[in-house]
Amino acid sequence: MEARHLAGRLRELADAHAVPGAQLAVHAGTETLCAAAGVERFGEPRAVDPSTAFAFGSVSKVFAATLVLQLVSDGDLELDEPVSDVLAEFREPADARLASVTPRQLLSHTSGLVADHELDDSDERSLFRYAASVARLPLLDRPGNSFSYSNTGYNILGRVVEAVTDLQWRDALRDFLLRPLGVDPYFDHSAESPARHLAQGHAVRPGQRAARPIDQFLPPTWTPAGGLSGSAHDLIVLAQLHMGTDPEAADLLEDAQRVAMRTAVPAADAFGMADAWALGLGHYGSPDNRWLGHDGTVDGGTAHLRFHPGSGLAVALTTNATTGSALWPDVVKELRTFGIDVGDYEPGAPAPGLSASAATGPGDLEPLVGDYGNGDTVFSVRRHNDGIRLSDRTGLVADVTLHDGLNFTARRVDTDAAPYVGRFVLGGGTGEITLLQLAGRSAKRTLAAA
Repeated sequence: MEARHLAGRLRELADAHAVPGAQLAVHAGTETLCAAAGVERFGEPRAVDPSTAFAFGSVSKVFAATLVLQLVSDGDLELDEPVSDVLAEFREPADARLASVTPRQLLSHTSGLVADHELDDSDERSLFRYAASVARLPLLDRPGNSFSYSNTGYNILGRVVEAVTDLQWRDALRDFLLRPLGVDPYFDHSAESPARHLAQGHAVRPGQRAARPIDQFLPPTWTPAGGLSGSAHDLIVLAQLHMGTDPEAADLLEDAQRVAMRTAVPAADAFGMADAWALGLGHYGSPDNRWLGHDGTVDGGTAHLRFHPGSGLAVALTTNATTGSALWPDVVKELRTFGIDVGDYEPGAPAPGLSASAATGPGDLEPLVGDYGNGDTVFSVRRHNDGIRLSDRTGLVADVTLHDGLNFTARRVDTDAAPYVGRFVLGGGTGEITLLQLAGRSAKRTLAAA
């Protein structure tokens, strides 16, 4: 594989998806090839280069999880002891079950915590106050019982790090992990310190070529869950640490903790996101070609990381558009032509699928219609023309396509992004829909629409 050809194909694929700018890094053996395409902001001349910082979104969680496992390596934290041992905020929670939540459950999204929780003050930076607020919330499920993707859980892990190290979250991450790796990212998508440019996020509407610049705001208390920005090469460096090929690997993370981060958690059925889930890392691909990594989406950007410890291969893609999630599968296909068989999640929904009405008949849609809640997030499923639409209070509006059984895909009507994957779940013995799972998040049915 030649760097020139890789960059050329990235430019072509990015243009096909109206992605203004992207980076692709591929590590094979002892060599890392870095390709850059496009511009940092649509309509402006500054070109993306390998050092440009892109929002990582939830790929930030791999950094957060690695830091937690470093503390486990040092004997400062136990994976299976309650975090209430170190967090006074969790010792008398509103839901008594919260006091038993462990770092392993937080890392694997099996804690029962709600997906998203924000403080009234969006500029609040105190993870202590954030954790105290979370302690007043009811749990979605019993800790350790089921998977539901939780940004809240990773923000709590940031607070755990502060309590154990007596450092601010950012300082602990910089001192223990980022500086030893030579990684210098932005925090909270804010151009504060690194001497590198920060790519602007963009939204792309269906059928349109113009990318509209949008702000990438994240509450400071969400930094552990999704607030880092950096380059595709930075993600490759992190992957090398987890594969044990980085020169600093032995000093930064012991083999036992690397293995722990890779090992799938039985209760973590990550339907809609990955083939299995471990401690901060998803499993992607078939059992005989299992890759590890994480995906991230933010307002106007995407990031994808995959690595294969057995072969030492690693791939990272960063983009500054909502359509980056549709670009990623094409990049995977292209890399396979080079003999790099990247593992990716394929939920198995048949194509092209049926409209909701064609799949079930208009009268059969009524059992699906209603409201489904996960903390502050409420998904509303309503009849629309001959089918159904899914929406929430953030502005998400998506047309639903049903597939085999109660599986579905939901495609946003406002951006030309890849569809979300989900399913409706029947309650045990009731024959009624009790749960909606969307992109790894579970929401309980709270109301059947009139």
